[in-house]
Amino acid sequence: MKSEVIVHKDRKVIKKTKNSGEISYSLKGAYLGIDEMTGKQVTTTITARTLKELERNLIASKLNFEKNGCTKKERVQIDSFEDLTELWFKSFQTWVTSENTLNRVRGYLDTYIIPQFGDFKPDKIIASDIQLWVNRLATNAKSSVATGKKRSNKGKAKDFGATVHKLSDIFDFGITNFGLKDNPARTVKIPPKPKSNKERVKVLHDEDLTKWLKYLESLPETRGNRRFKIICDSLLCSALRINELLALTISDLDFENHELRVSKTLLWKAANKKLGIKGKVICKSTPKTDAGFRSVPVPLNILQDLKAFHDEMNLYFEKLSLDKSKLIFPTIYGHYMCDRNERTTLKKRLVEAGLPDYGFHIFRHTHASIMLNAGANWKELQVRMGHKSITTTMDAYAELAPKKKNEAVAIYLDKIAELSA
Repeated sequence: MKSEVIVHKDRKVIKKTKNSGEISYSLKGAYLGIDEMTGKQVTTTITARTLKELERNLIASKLNFEKNGCTKKERVQIDSFEDLTELWFKSFQTWVTSENTLNRVRGYLDTYIIPQFGDFKPDKIIASDIQLWVNRLATNAKSSVATGKKRSNKGKAKDFGATVHKLSDIFDFGITNFGLKDNPARTVKIPPKPKSNKERVKVLHDEDLTKWLKYLESLPETRGNRRFKIICDSLLCSALRINELLALTISDLDFENHELRVSKTLLWKAANKKLGIKGKVICKSTPKTDAGFRSVPVPLNILQDLKAFHDEMNLYFEKLSLDKSKLIFPTIYGHYMCDRNERTTLKKRLVEAGLPDYGFHIFRHTHASIMLNAGANWKELQVRMGHKSITTTMDAYAELAPKKKNEAVAIYLDKIAELSA
């Protein structure tokens, strides 16, 4: 290759001629302008196959520099509110570690915010647009609550206030990062959250619990039924949350102290259709709250049943030449087990037993009821339940000790009789 310096329009240009005869031109140090962000001169190298093309490329580079705001610093262009929302959520993911929170907020975006404002230009959305939208959400939520359904239909949830707060966060993000002038969501008045009739805590009292235990014993002897029975029995005696139980490994069984060690929980990581990511179960290396770190005393036979099922699954893996698992309740592929399928089975079997179709939390509530009726104090129950505050325990389970309520009347009558004698 041959290189030579030529002068073209008072500029030094490098002319390169390949052995094949092909020619190219390079203009080094081409001046584009002053960077508005740094105050420094910006230069670049322009290449072309002809001198005329070199001139056109130089002009195009200068125009692109001006179009980018006269800076070489990277600037993200947003054309719609959906673009701004997605950039905000990408940033939000770096601030929040809870998958449950991320899933909930993603639901706000996909169900409410993007369908309503996604196509708008961010600076064209005004407060009255948002206020009318919020009022409509409140009306929908109120009508949904009036039906008495346990779960709201899509788009009619009661937490519309949280959705508006997230909308406001997105506008603030736009002000900080993309030069938006104001946040129209700040002046919006959020209507009161509709109140539904407070349901009593779901629990199996003595008669129903007896019926359930007999039903469990009647199930055919299969591996699936053994797993189901061990899960139910373990939840009932420990008050663990279902995903705390499914996260247990063999090292969490403490045979010396007859305890289950709780230090983690399973979560559902939602799918992302845009990125082609499927939803999956993941293990969070901490429990739901700091107070969730605990060791829960349980009967020895429960520990033995858990270990026996762990051994049974590893024997299954060994026969199929698969890697052994540390999990107590792995799938047949050795992965974390999703509680959804087992929850469906539970509801079906509760109905078969003539009981209300509650979820796995029924065993947690029932455990609390048994403890309180047996005379356990609130602090002891708080620790077993893994609650951060004893107020949470008392607010949730104050209604679960009907025997104790009756005892209160008897104590009063005995005292009055003593004083009247």
